[in-house]
Amino acid sequence: MPIVHSHCFAGSSSNRSGINRLRIWTCCPCRFAHAARAWLLHGTSATPKDGESFAEAYEKASGFAEFVPVWGRPTPFYIWHGSCRAVGQNICGTIYTRQRHVSAGTHELHWHQRDSSCTTRNVGATLANPAWRNAYKEAAIDVVRAARPFYLSLGNEVNRWYEKYGANASDPNGFQNYVSLYSEIYDAVKELSPQTNVFCTFVREVVAENREADLSALNLFEPSKMDVLIFISYSYALPGIDRPDDIPDDYYARILDYMPGKPFGLSEFAWAALEEFGGEQAQVDFVFEVAGRLTAGQGINLEFLGWPWLAALDEEDPVALIKRNGMERLAFAAWQTLFSSA
Repeated sequence: MPIVHSHCFAGSSSNRSGINRLRIWTCCPCRFAHAARAWLLHGTSATPKDGESFAEAYEKASGFAEFVPVWGRPTPFYIWHGSCRAVGQNICGTIYTRQRHVSAGTHELHWHQRDSSCTTRNVGATLANPAWRNAYKEAAIDVVRAARPFYLSLGNEVNRWYEKYGANASDPNGFQNYVSLYSEIYDAVKELSPQTNVFCTFVREVVAENREADLSALNLFEPSKMDVLIFISYSYALPGIDRPDDIPDDYYARILDYMPGKPFGLSEFAWAALEEFGGEQAQVDFVFEVAGRLTAGQGINLEFLGWPWLAALDEEDPVALIKRNGMERLAFAAWQTLFSSA
């Protein structure tokens, strides 16, 4: 049974065998709400290096990011809607974001198929159950009422759910129940906050299985109710992709075959600075390949680029732009260059 959680941005694993954490988020309006829709937003989690405070990390991130994920404790969606106003106001009103003119991103409804924490205590907890559907919907609407976000994701890594459960009409866990609920929430959000861009987040790869994800779940959504196509991508997880130039030119463009012309973004993308993947120089190359050859070079309207985190989570972390000891990886300068040229 899929379990739906809520929490702030969570990181994904940084190696081929790890399992991505699942996530959903909103992006508060700040300085984007009245802008024309022609931009590229950059973001990264403002994780501090050793000896650095969160305030200092946010200050640093504000120099090259328009949005920052905020990490928090996973909370089941069915109890979160009663407290999300306080949570949302705390995150979106924090001095770390508002004083530094960066937009906070908060995860809202997060499902996790491996978490059985509520299945034995809450019989019937599926999205075919009207009461559970309403709880999910109210959690989303409460966030919109409190924050009027400019971006709102209603599900994270949702094609993983589709791969596990399919869309069998007789299955209460069938993905079709999520799709219909997504459509209901989309309409309700637009009625309350027309400027909010609503979407759900997909994965390009299944990292734990070193393969490309099934993209056919996109066929189940109404294109008119997907304001932007947002993906998570760790392409080095795939066999045969050991350098950025191994990634096929149309690797991301294939996604747009399902919904032509949609704005596109990578809310989380990264390359590990490991020697087997080309080291730090390959990480630099990846940053520019994604922003150039793999998106703009394919005529893609790129709207989001999000690096998972700023400073390393531990001494072995190969993904972060800055090591735990504060030493900047080469990709850090590349990210700053990309930000300043956007």
